[in-house]
Amino acid sequence: MTHGYIFFDIEPSLKTLDLRDLEAIKSEFVALVEARADVYTRAYATLALKARTRFMLHLRADEAKTIQDFVNALMHTALGKHLSITYTLLGITRPSPYNPKGTERPEEDPARTYLIVYPFTKTIEWHLKPKEERSRIMKDHVGVGKKFNDNISQLLLYSYGVDDHEFIVSYQTESLIDFQTLVMELRNTEGRGYTLRDTPIFTCIRKSVAEALDFV
Repeated sequence: MTHGYIFFDIEPSLKTLDLRDLEAIKSEFVALVEARADVYTRAYATLALKARTRFMLHLRADEAKTIQDFVNALMHTALGKHLSITYTLLGITRPSPYNPKGTERPEEDPARTYLIVYPFTKTIEWHLKPKEERSRIMKDHVGVGKKFNDNISQLLLYSYGVDDHEFIVSYQTESLIDFQTLVMELRNTEGRGYTLRDTPIFTCIRKSVAEALDFV
């Protein structure tokens, strides 16, 4: 399964629209999203949480081309002509090499208030380590995360070869304090020394598509 996180900002032209016209083109945009059964869509407000972005759509489909066609259709709506895409993340689900059963984690959707998502890349030294050593280090990393399983869910996507980074990591939670505590504890694990890059970090607040458009 392919996932895309698409971040949108507005063009200055949007502010010239009459309020009635703006509501009409928002409704057209929402109707198009709701009509696409081949693309799973979740919306988030990002205004004031990251510069140059008002809202984000998390899209899931069988193929990247399906996501591309969908976003192309959105950008050709009356509202889309007043939007710009400021950041994108693309990743694919696949079995974890550290899971002895070789199964993928469920693509969880617990509908929690906050989504934190960011790209992630490990160092060359990490990839050159023997698998047994990497497994040992990851066991410690996973052990920290398990302490927060009741109120923080994680989805890991692989981006090798299809985006600038190696992974996309996303977390859903009702408490940013709980998530911050998790991150602080993970900073103390051995695996942290093999992180090359894990920014930018996007904090997003879950909304319906119509509610997300209230932030444009």
